[in-house]
Amino acid sequence: MNDLFDVEVHKMHHKNAADTEVEAAQKIAPKAPILRIKVLQYLQSKGTVGATGEQVAEGIDEWLYSVKPRITELVRADRVIDSGRRIKNSRNRNEIVWVALANEEVS
Repeated sequence: MNDLFDVEVHKMHHKNAADTEVEAAQKIAPKAPILRIKVLQYLQSKGTVGATGEQVAEGIDEWLYSVKPRITELVRADRVIDSGRRIKNSRNRNEIVWVALANEEVS
């Protein structure tokens, strides 16, 4: 992914994915670029404090399972990194705290 607006559906599901997983990827594909931008802007707003996937999902009022793959895409695009910190989520499990790499303008 060179651009936040790139959508490569074949990279949005596993290689030997079930039909339901492929269908889900196809369904979210049109919305993925906007979600990526929302996630990145939210993380940029948090600065070095960062946020977990759960916090991002709550902060932008989106479904957790739509947000976490967007974080993975942003990591692959070198826009977001693992801060090395972990905090407990609402299920009392450790979750990665993500941080945006640069505060470049996103539109």
